[in-house]
Amino acid sequence: MLTRYKEYLAYLDSKLQKMFESQKAFIKCHKGCSYCCTEGEYPMSELEFVNMMFYFDTLPNELKTKIQNNINELISKPKQKFYKCPFLIDGVCSVYPERSIICRTFGLIWFEKDRKKIPFCVDKGLNYSEVFDKNTEKIIKNAPDGTEALAFNISREFLRSKKYEKEFNIYFGEDKTLYDFLKEG
Repeated sequence: MLTRYKEYLAYLDSKLQKMFESQKAFIKCHKGCSYCCTEGEYPMSELEFVNMMFYFDTLPNELKTKIQNNINELISKPKQKFYKCPFLIDGVCSVYPERSIICRTFGLIWFEKDRKKIPFCVDKGLNYSEVFDKNTEKIIKNAPDGTEALAFNISREFLRSKKYEKEFNIYFGEDKTLYDFLKEG
């Protein structure tokens, strides 16, 4: 099943690459910008978690030890709504090639229940901050080059829907937060 899931991820990544390219006038994401990895819930499916953990097993021992220390520290505390991702090491995602779907889509505007949702990094002066009005919670202008800020259908519910399970012959499984998966061991 992981082979078919990787086929799905390749399909998804090709679509996301076009979306990010069309919105590059608004996107501030770059290697080392890890704000989204420091305050999240990191919801994912069982399949995403298993895939990520298989990748974790291939990492160098020194890196795995750092991550395991982060995991131990995280799960030793009562569950918090937002927390730093334990896979973030020195400002870089250690499981980047096999990161979860929510991590792949973060940074773009998306639709959720007929509402446009703006990435929370807008509050830090990052993605879409030059064109987003916090008072009205609306996009108020285009980029200087005329690029329109677009919202995409990249909600977790859509990207992990029965449609994709059927098309790629995969089963996403139960949804939980990263903390919950890690706590269960």
